[in-house]
Order: sequence, then C-alpha cells, then structure tokens
Amino acid sequence: MCGRSLWSPSPVGLLKRRHRLPHPSTAKAFEFSPEGIASVLKLNKLAVPPYQREYAWSVEEVKQLFTDLANAKFGNHDYFLGTIVTIPASEGDALEIVDGQQRLTSTALFLAAMRNYLKTLPSTAMIVESIENEFLTTIDRRAGSRVPRLRLNVDDNEFFLRLTAADPAAPAIATRESHRRLEEAFREAHAAVKRLVAPVSEAEHAAQLNDWLEFLEHSATVILLKAPDGAQAFRMFETLNDRGLKTSQVDLVKSYLFGQANRRIAEAQAKWSSMRNMLEEIDDSDRGINFLRHLLIASREFTRADDVYSTVQKSVRGEAVSITFLSDLEQYSRLYVATFRADSEQWGAYPAEAIAALQVLNQFDIKPLRPLILAVTKAFAPAEAAKALSFLVSFAVRLLIASTTRSGSIEESIAATALSVWEGTTSSTALLKASMAKIVPDDRVFQEAFATTSSSKADFARYYLRSLEKAFNQDPEPWTVVNDDPAQITLEHIIPKTPRLEEWTEFDAETHPRYVRRLGNMCLLQRGTNSNARSDRFDDKRAVYLASPLHWTSTVGGLAGWSPAVIDSRQAEMAKLAVKAWPI
Repeated sequence: MCGRSLWSPSPVGLLKRRHRLPHPSTAKAFEFSPEGIASVLKLNKLAVPPYQREYAWSVEEVKQLFTDLANAKFGNHDYFLGTIVTIPASEGDALEIVDGQQRLTSTALFLAAMRNYLKTLPSTAMIVESIENEFLTTIDRRAGSRVPRLRLNVDDNEFFLRLTAADPAAPAIATRESHRRLEEAFREAHAAVKRLVAPVSEAEHAAQLNDWLEFLEHSATVILLKAPDGAQAFRMFETLNDRGLKTSQVDLVKSYLFGQANRRIAEAQAKWSSMRNMLEEIDDSDRGINFLRHLLIASREFTRADDVYSTVQKSVRGEAVSITFLSDLEQYSRLYVATFRADSEQWGAYPAEAIAALQVLNQFDIKPLRPLILAVTKAFAPAEAAKALSFLVSFAVRLLIASTTRSGSIEESIAATALSVWEGTTSSTALLKASMAKIVPDDRVFQEAFATTSSSKADFARYYLRSLEKAFNQDPEPWTVVNDDPAQITLEHIIPKTPRLEEWTEFDAETHPRYVRRLGNMCLLQRGTNSNARSDRFDDKRAVYLASPLHWTSTVGGLAGWSPAVIDSRQAEMAKLAVKAWPI
C-alpha cells in the first residue's frame, strides 16, 4: 500500500470501481464489511497463519503509512487501505489473516506507541485502558487470561508480544531480521506519535491522540473480507488483491498441511522446508506451484492451475495422511529438480541417451510434459526410461511443429498417461506409445506441418537444423543434438531480417515477413562467416554457403537464386527428413 494514497469517501464504492466482484450467486459465502482498521483489531481475534511470511515492512514503508494517514486526517479525508482477507481458523473463534498482515501489524504498533505515550501523561488512564483492553488485548474467559487481539506467526509472535506489552515481564530481544524490522517500526511509531502531538500544547496531547484513535477506528477504512475457507479466499485474489505480494496457492497449501499435521507440526515444517530448499535450484518464479501441480497430476489426478489447493484439501486429510503427503513432496522434489538438470548425480546409472533426451526436453520446457517426465523417471528402470524419454523428444518436437502443445485435451491425455505410468499400469515404452497414440501427430501430419513451419526462437531453429543435418548423415540418434555453442555456430537468415529489398527482387513487403522465419530460409554458419555475410546480396553470400561442411548450408550455395518458391521447395525436402529425425 505504500507509496500512494487511496482516499475515498466510499470504500465500498471504490472497491466496486476498482475490482470485479463475484456474481451474487457465488458471493453468498463471503462476508464484506467496511471497517476502520482499528475496528478490525477491536472486533476480532486475528492470527497470522504459519505459512505467512514474517513481518517484512521496512521503516520507509511504515513511515509512508503514517505520513499518508496524517495527510488524510489533517485534510479531513477518509483513507482507504485496501482489503483485509481472512478465513476462519481451524480451531477457536479467531480469523486467520490471508492478506493484510503488514498493515494490521503496523497499525497495532501505532496503537501501542500511542498507549505508551499516553501513560506518561496525567489523567489518561481511561484512554490507556481502552487501547490496551479493546484494541490490543481481550479477555479469554475459558482460559482465564488476557490474550492478544493480533497473534503473529511462530517466528515473530513472542517477540511482538513482549515488544508491545504494556508492562513486559522480560525485554524483547531481537534474534531475527523480522524482529529488527518490528523494532524499527515500533521506534518509528513512537516518533510518529510525537510528531502528531507536537503542534498542540501538552494539555491537548491526550485529546489529540484520542482524535487519532477515533480516526483509526472509523475513518482509516479497509474492506474486511471473510471467506469461508482457503480455497474460496484464493478464488478472490485476482480481483481483490492489488497490494504487495499476492498470497499464493503454495502458501495456502502449506497452511492447510501444517494445520492437518496437528501434533507433528515440527515434522511437517522440516519436510516442507526441505522441499522448498530443493526447489530453489529451479530458476522459475512459479516453481512451487508448478511442482505441486505436476506431482498431483502424476500421482493423483488431473489438476488445473487454479485448483491445486482444492485438490490437496480434498485428498489430504488427517495427521498421518498429511505427513505422508509431505514426505512425498520432500522425496519427489529431489527427482523433479533432477529432471531439470541433465548433470544431476541422479542420472549416474542412466544411459547417455537418457541424459541427451533430458537436455532436449529441458530446452523446449513443455509444461504439460513435466508430470509425465517425472512419472517415467520415477517408475521406469534406467534403460527403459532412456527409451521413453527418447520417444518424448520426438513427441515434443511433433507437438511443437504441429502447434498443439496448448491444447487442453492433449494436456489431459498426457496427464492420464502420467498417472498410469506412476501407478505401474503403463510399465514400458511400448505401452507408453500405445497410450499416447491418439495424440501423437503421425508422419503425414508432422511432415505437412514441418513443410511450412516458422521459428522465432533461434535456439529451437538451431536444434532443428542440426538434427536434420545428423539425419541426412544417417546418424542413428539425430534428435540428440542440443544447441551448438552460439558463440561458434550461429543461425543465418538467408534473406535477412532487415534486407534491402531492391537487392532481393523475388521478395516484397508482403512476402518477406511471411518467409523470413521459415526454417527453409535458415542455415547454420560459423560465427565469423555469418557476421561477414549477414546482410549481403544472395549472390555475394553463395561462396560462403558453398564452403560450409554442412549439407543444409552448402546446398544453398549451389542455388542460382533465392525466392519464396525456393524456400518452399527446400523446406519440403527438410520435412521429408524430419519424420526420420524425430521418429515415433
């Protein structure tokens, strides 16, 4: 929320303008209410669940909050701080904060700083008592004790309680970075309180802070959203969360599993941490949700990206089952990460064919194939896995060329095969091929698609051309080629991307864009010759092509001219060989 102010006399109206609310039929389970942010603390018991990050605001962000609040109050504006999203806690009557921890914690620190300052003034006992007993703590009659209105996560809570206690039994000693941030925020809160009372006489300090308490309770407004459960809360994120980092399904899954783990929470935390640390090796900001989804698809059922939390909630219930699932996450995260790294020690006993296949598959990184790759490497012996992965390379290329990698039916069919492999029903490459026969582009479809395909990705085009070169030379495994070093072997567009069309008379402004990225218009050259010939006329480049040891390059040098018809003819010849380069 920092860095900008959102003032509105009508928070509900602003919410409706800024966010697309759910259809009334789907919103019945949700409760929306505009509340002052201090009222949210006053009227509820709130808890930060275990999955939430620690207190993370910098002192600059805290200062910005207090500055924005001051500008709004002194300008007689209401101040809208966005949406606080909550779900019922698994036990008791508290609300778990799905989104809004930083704002609520900073506000609680502000209130505690006001209380501390008021304690130094005469005749303020009632205001002090109101802040302490209404906004910061409440009475738990069953426990017979005073409990905080806001409870942070396990790493921050004890420090936060000592830091904000009216009469701390022991000093708060910072042992974590989040503790130091809380300390800095609390110091800034005390400084802000002094700034607020500075313009008035000391006799008016209590009244000034009481006005501020009224403002925080009634005019510094949030929309408090109470969702029935975590899955429903997630459904709202795309429309109701535009502040800070979005809480992800991964966080919700973590919270749910920790809750189910019950007495074995420490064990659950250790397994989750092990999984998370392992996944850090994958350079992908979505690695967590991708792994969860791909493992669910491979081992349980087809799961769409938005349904990961729901699938876990439906299928993982109880202490023992949750720990078993967390053990699976820990175990298979290692194998999953290894599939992204052909140099992993995991593949020490595997044939070179398997490692080469993984390199190619990782180059293409077709997400729907990930569950099947995981299942194959989990269920098949090394030699059989090598055969299966080799087939998947051909399958992947055929899907890419036929432009069917994004088909929903294709993805579900691949997922069904992955589950069958995982469970042992499909136990060989032959059965794998049979299972996927209906979705593999056959030779005719593949050849026709290859004859007209274009490639905007240079690394893909280099791979295709090198594989075709090996296929021409009758290499038994032409598909195993991974990109040659682009510093040595580079991609040449025969008619350049930016030609002088007067020197390429067979092309015009309409045909050039359609043909420049066709594979038939590309060849491979050594880096120096490519840079020397890059934008020359075709006749001037023929000698460079002719001198190349590569078949698909040297044959270009033997042509009398270059035209769309020549590209079509050359690519048709490539297409005939493609069915041999990527066989099924």
